[in-house]
Amino acid sequence: MEINYVLKIILPILIVELLAAVAGTYYLITTTHWIKSTKYFVIFLWYTFFVELIGTYSPIAYFSNYFSFVEGTSFENNYWWYNIYTLISVSFLSWYFISFVKNAIWKRIAAILIFGFIISGVIEYATSGEFFLMTSSFTSISGAFLLFISIAIFYFELLKSDMLLRLQKFLPFYFSIAVLVFHLTVTPLETLTQYFKLEDGNDLFVKLRANVLMYAILFMYLTFTLGFLICSKKKKSFY
Repeated sequence: MEINYVLKIILPILIVELLAAVAGTYYLITTTHWIKSTKYFVIFLWYTFFVELIGTYSPIAYFSNYFSFVEGTSFENNYWWYNIYTLISVSFLSWYFISFVKNAIWKRIAAILIFGFIISGVIEYATSGEFFLMTSSFTSISGAFLLFISIAIFYFELLKSDMLLRLQKFLPFYFSIAVLVFHLTVTPLETLTQYFKLEDGNDLFVKLRANVLMYAILFMYLTFTLGFLICSKKKKSFY
């Protein structure tokens, strides 16, 4: 795998993530009917962009002399960086969707699940020895299930409301579709990452994973952007 191929993967991802963050900022500026959770979501998008930007240090170090000081250290690969991000992003997104649920029992159950995910994730990172070496299959799988449960509760709440008649104006609905499709696509591949590494000669799988991940990210963040733009054009959008 050459640096030009890596750049073809990284640059489109950075562009669509920046686009989504800018679109979210535009939505906050031009729309009067939004709540704090939407503002937090936009902040999360900017956070994600900078996480991705900083995370490029690993492939840059691998193919060039830049950041060569990380070679031979635990930080040579950026698995640790994205393991932390996975814990934060899954927890935030789960909270985001649950924030629209009115049923106190469901909210309490979701809060317990999110707290349990964070605690178990930290313990797993500290004890498994995978933190610096690979994508954590535990947090990938359990995080995906947590998001599926959160989105399912969110959809169940939608079914009981009149918001079904106004989904085109309902911003969180766009987000839920994007997140659901992304994790359904990426999670199976992430669980196999520990068995197929570039240094072990599994170049074909690494390229497959990189391409699937890129297209899944493009779909998710372009859907975020589309949601912001559509809802910002409505005279009255919801959240």
